[in-house]
Amino acid sequence: MQMKANRIFVSHSSLDKEFANLVVARLRKADMEPWVDSENILVGDDILDGLGSGLKTMDLFVLIVSAASLKSSWVDREVKFAIWEEIKRKEALVLPFIVDDTAVEELPWYLAKVHARHIGPDASGAESLAGAVRDVIDRRSPSHSTRSEKASGIRRDARIDRLIQHVGLGDWESATHAALEVVSATNAEGQNELLRALIDYIDLHDDDALFWGALHTIECCAELAPSQFGYATLSRMASHRNFSIRSTVAAICMRWAQFAPDRVPVNLLLKLSVYDEDWYVEAPANAALKSIAASVREVLGVFFVRLRSQKADERAHAARAILEIAEKEAEILDPSMIAAEIKQLRSVSDKLALRSLLKAAQLVTKTNYRSAYKYGL
Repeated sequence: MQMKANRIFVSHSSLDKEFANLVVARLRKADMEPWVDSENILVGDDILDGLGSGLKTMDLFVLIVSAASLKSSWVDREVKFAIWEEIKRKEALVLPFIVDDTAVEELPWYLAKVHARHIGPDASGAESLAGAVRDVIDRRSPSHSTRSEKASGIRRDARIDRLIQHVGLGDWESATHAALEVVSATNAEGQNELLRALIDYIDLHDDDALFWGALHTIECCAELAPSQFGYATLSRMASHRNFSIRSTVAAICMRWAQFAPDRVPVNLLLKLSVYDEDWYVEAPANAALKSIAASVREVLGVFFVRLRSQKADERAHAARAILEIAEKEAEILDPSMIAAEIKQLRSVSDKLALRSLLKAAQLVTKTNYRSAYKYGL
């Protein structure tokens, strides 16, 4: 049976129509189903009805960002609807691609934290855009991310079903109550059979309600009893094809960074925090790294190494992370390291990353650098 094509809503200004047409052609060549108003809204059709149909049935929302699109009231409406869909679906939908010299800081506040890539408004840019969209779709593909109960060998547990049956999507109070009962089942040797059964539910997707109930309860269990979560469990979740499960382990690490930093597996965060991960995964993973940087200064090296990447998007992502650290804890950043990276970025003419790092340098120069070794030998 032929699989349904992925529907990609392409939002753009009429002034960027030529590039949008290139994008549409490239997406179609990659076996995706692009939705653009010029093709799907005919003369005499109701424009709002047509747009609404395209937005409600989309799998992803590609936003072609330019000075013109940021001034377009139609694009603004489309983006806000897409953001609302993100909230309802609990998944990242908006993929912004900047095709001119618009700075990330110029994006609306509700897109400020979304990873925006800079591409050229040409055939190469369209190719890059289509590749990025395909990567996101492949990571979320049911054929990769889910296994049926029969195929996985996982059996439903009546105790777990009872505990999480009333835990709805976003119902953290009920999830906490369920988690309390789960962690209470820990025996004298520190083993918890009930928790192991609960964690297996990440591979059961036949019942969407139970899946989300299990995921919320797992996150609450991790906060209540961090010692119950060994490396193998976290690694299993961090490597899962389902981005919601990767997002959960990233959120767990972000919370642990606040009260149990010694439990945070930095090596897993290195994988979860990469610039081209789903925003719901990389955002909490990077937040965890930034949170533990004050106590484990070596973590700062993650961002400085990424500043030397061959990929401009990765350099820009790292520079923004350093700027965010400078805005909150400028004293932990070594001014000499910032200066060296500014010199390097100038040598490769990376204006985007340089803009963030120059702002960070201004903040760093206003504070006194505090070495990690206050009482060193």
